[in-house]
Amino acid sequence: MDLSNKKWLYVTGCSHIAGSEILTPGDGTLTHAGLQKSFTGLLAEQYKLNLINDALPGAGNEYIMRSAMDFVSTWKRNGRSLDDVLIICAWTTNERVQFVWEKANGKEGHIHWANNQDPEQHKEKFGHDFTNWFKALKIYSTDYYFGLKRRVGNIVLTSNYLDAQGVDHVMLSSCAKLDPTWHEYRVSRTKDPLSRYDHLIEQLPNNYYEPEDSFIEQYWDKEEYKEHISDWLHADAHIHNLYYDKFKTWLEKI
Repeated sequence: MDLSNKKWLYVTGCSHIAGSEILTPGDGTLTHAGLQKSFTGLLAEQYKLNLINDALPGAGNEYIMRSAMDFVSTWKRNGRSLDDVLIICAWTTNERVQFVWEKANGKEGHIHWANNQDPEQHKEKFGHDFTNWFKALKIYSTDYYFGLKRRVGNIVLTSNYLDAQGVDHVMLSSCAKLDPTWHEYRVSRTKDPLSRYDHLIEQLPNNYYEPEDSFIEQYWDKEEYKEHISDWLHADAHIHNLYYDKFKTWLEKI
């Protein structure tokens, strides 16, 4: 891909793409300095692109799909050309849910829920105890394999939408690699068409980087990289550099 004619890099994803803990383990504060050290920030610096990063900690795949569509539709409504834009969609784990809640000040807020999220983090911000609600989500709303089909469906739909809009884009998995054999071992046994996804795997776009691996999973189990992975499984600047080098090489060749 020729990036010499690009001016804008739009990125959406979860905490792995937002730069969480990239500078200091245990500090998930999102900062401009952290984004600059992320692999998308390095890409923007290399090609002198203006970076727009909508990635959010805890964000799920429906958020990633909607944010990409919202960006493109808003960009077009404002009369701007998509010819100088590159979009990166970095898909995340399968079970996450986004819901709306009214804050204590009466304003609407969006909560991005993921398994094992601590409700105490939201009590002060929203003035409400979400403990029972989070338990209910974990039991009833986040079946992993059904979520996997939703995720692959979101990928296919988003890719088709971006193709239809004529905007250059690439995709990758930030975490939770896509493994077609999961279907054979678990989902086929249920014979449930709502959970089947093997046919959708075949519809993944050709511009999906390492579809059967993910950004973080290729590093977190290797002894040589353990000092560069936080307790919350976020990568530091060293890992982002490693990934950037090979991602950039692939991007330039497609």
